[in-house]
Amino acid sequence: MTQPPEFTALPARSPMQTSRSANLYLACTPLQILNAAEARDRFHPDDDNFLVVFHSPRSSKKQARLAELADDAIDHHWTRTWNLRLTRISQLLFPFTARKLRQQIGHCQSLWTGGFQTQQRHLLHSIPHNQLIVFDGGAGVLQSAVNSWRSQGTRSRSLKQLIPGQNTSLPDLSKAKFFTSYALDMPPESVITNDYRVFRSHVSEKLPVRDEIVFLSQPLQRDLGLQLDVDATIDAALKFHHASRCRYILHPRETSGPPNAEKLPYLAEFFGIREGYLPKAFVTWMSSVARSLPAIYGRPVSCFDIRPLMPPGTSADYLRELQATYDDFAAAGAIILPQPVTRHNSSGSLATPESSAA
Repeated sequence: MTQPPEFTALPARSPMQTSRSANLYLACTPLQILNAAEARDRFHPDDDNFLVVFHSPRSSKKQARLAELADDAIDHHWTRTWNLRLTRISQLLFPFTARKLRQQIGHCQSLWTGGFQTQQRHLLHSIPHNQLIVFDGGAGVLQSAVNSWRSQGTRSRSLKQLIPGQNTSLPDLSKAKFFTSYALDMPPESVITNDYRVFRSHVSEKLPVRDEIVFLSQPLQRDLGLQLDVDATIDAALKFHHASRCRYILHPRETSGPPNAEKLPYLAEFFGIREGYLPKAFVTWMSSVARSLPAIYGRPVSCFDIRPLMPPGTSADYLRELQATYDDFAAAGAIILPQPVTRHNSSGSLATPESSAA
């Protein structure tokens, strides 16, 4: 039988490796890869550690951009790495892929996942393991997993609308642990705090602080139908932090922004290490960097609060999730600022980054 397209086949583990514990990590985004590496080096530095990266189908430009960030986040400390692009053919042949992975890896001490796509759930059932651990990949996936943990009787139904594909059942998360930087309202024995202690150890010297803010944008115009006054938001951030300059960083899914906007060729969490300096503050709306960057670099983060500006008809459940997100950021030390004048696109169509930059 032929190999599925775009699946990196690997040599079998040598007999010398069989005495070592094995751990498997499933990731879909660059942030998940970073968190997987943090868990690997903190808990399993002497084990065999295997990484499977799922590349979801997107437009070619967006996929290339995310693939670059994902590759940049992968270091050379993994025992083996698989890169699986979820094309139609590879998904049809995934049972073959899962069987090959099981042959390569065998029994796992720990299985770590950053999400619950169909292929990930398939592996959660296919690869025997002693412990399942869910790690951060952004608040959305984490919230889905927490909801599943809390509603054991309605677990499949509560997550059906959140996770694509129904041909593979969700795993039982009642005994799962959560490796997270978020302050979850769960029993302490179910939560492992991710304070990025390993990543922080790479910041070997005190970095200089420049008279600027770094604004990490998000595609809220496209995702939520909001037209944000970006210039007013930048001015408010500069005034609050008494900074003279703003470095505006586009999200990987954004295509345009204010003049001099740029995209980082690496994860935001690598900013200080790659740039050799830190800003007075990082600024965003509701990005998970409000959790990770203070833990890594100790610099303040400000979050502009979009809750009062959500359009009529926004679901109560989503508003509660927003409330919980901002409350969590505030509890972690983030500064919550009121969003300057923003309007909803009343035409009913979603506003785009292009329209907001006009």
